[in-house]
Amino acid sequence: MPTEGKGWLQGTNLVVMTSTGRLLSGTVKGKDGLAKGLQEVLDAYAKLPEAERRATSVDGTVIPQPAPLPGGLVLTIYDRPLGRGEERTYRHPQGNDFGGLRTHAPAGQRSSLWLTEEECKSLVPADPRPGQTNKVPTKLAKRIWLYGLVPQTLWVVEGTWVANSVREGDLSLTVLEASPQTIRMRIHGAVVLVGKNGHTKEVKEGEKRYDARIEGVLVYDRAAKKFTRWDMAALGDYTGEWFAGEKRWQEATPESPMPLGFAFELDQTAYELPAERRRPRSFMHAYIFKAKEEHYWDPEKWEEDWKKQQR
Repeated sequence: MPTEGKGWLQGTNLVVMTSTGRLLSGTVKGKDGLAKGLQEVLDAYAKLPEAERRATSVDGTVIPQPAPLPGGLVLTIYDRPLGRGEERTYRHPQGNDFGGLRTHAPAGQRSSLWLTEEECKSLVPADPRPGQTNKVPTKLAKRIWLYGLVPQTLWVVEGTWVANSVREGDLSLTVLEASPQTIRMRIHGAVVLVGKNGHTKEVKEGEKRYDARIEGVLVYDRAAKKFTRWDMAALGDYTGEWFAGEKRWQEATPESPMPLGFAFELDQTAYELPAERRRPRSFMHAYIFKAKEEHYWDPEKWEEDWKKQQR
């Protein structure tokens, strides 16, 4: 069991602990607070006796993180609330910029999305020509929206969407360049996600909503038969419960929505790192669909099962 220390890296959702169960703590403040806070943790760790830093044995069975699917890919996703400056450009608020307590996470929170080999192949046109536009397959588009646009800065449990949350959505790929070596494509679209707020004493019921545009660039290596770039962003207005703050029902209202952004990129290390250094799967993948992983790969099966439960 964890002992000593507080464990929290204050100002974040991180809990830090040695392999022996010794909790450590730090504080994130100001523009460079995350780096300083982590350094504070490392300094405290360095002062501990070796016996309190490294465990000599491990109880139970060590279960490594599962490997991503052969031929597929892993997208790393960052989300963060945003604000508008005087020049009407978006950026991450600091302190009381942009009208007070508009955010409570010091940096983008990280998640991921796994794609199968079949899904990757479905995005590559057989005879690519500049200007050619194809729809992203419906199931994959739903997976990107429902499992990729989950605001970790909100709070992982409260921020998830339900199976029928996609109310409107379009996602397409347009070929920008095509050569014998590579295919460069623009991914673009929009989505409206609607879900229910958590039931608490403040609000018994109500909707949360994310209305966003999606833009990005994909690059496919035809010789290697794999994607080498997936840079994509979603930007839109979020309304509803904002669990991360003290004013949770007043920070993202229809009258003053929370600008919320997501950034997607390829995890180039997913297929290279050994099991003990592999990044964990997303909350949606490893926890929400722990008992029914088939719903992670097929959101339509999830919705079908969800509707039965509603009845």
